[in-house]
Amino acid sequence: MASVQIEMHGHLIDSLLLAKVIDRIQASGCSYVVTDLRIGPAKSDLSSAELQLSCADEESLQLLLDELKVHGARPVAEEDVRSSPAPAAGVAPEGAWKRRTRPLEVLWLGQWTAVPGSDHDEVVVMTQDGPRLTPLSDVNQGDLVATEGRGLRSHVGG
Repeated sequence: MASVQIEMHGHLIDSLLLAKVIDRIQASGCSYVVTDLRIGPAKSDLSSAELQLSCADEESLQLLLDELKVHGARPVAEEDVRSSPAPAAGVAPEGAWKRRTRPLEVLWLGQWTAVPGSDHDEVVVMTQDGPRLTPLSDVNQGDLVATEGRGLRSHVGG
């Protein structure tokens, strides 16, 4: 399975650009999840969308990306996960990513890494050995905790 996050900006709704992109994704046999959609409140305002694409293999994904470029869709520039130090033991920093679904992957040192974990109320703590899901109660002051934004992705199921 190959996947990538794409983004689009512009008059996505009134020009039917988003609909055209979704139609093309579905026709290709690949799948998508809309991860962010912001619609401009006035007709003159721009909209933006982010979608997670998944295809059976890298070749299919690249072919689809080439077709979607015509409609202004492009891969989101990947960047390593951001983190902030925990302000106190058992306290997550502002904007901390809290576990919602499994499995989870973190973009760390330029490579997507699966993060093993277990139950609820967990945050991603960045360690020398790599990212790990940690119960909030086990977070120590100064631990680097992943914050919301790019460099994190989760998959439904698992």
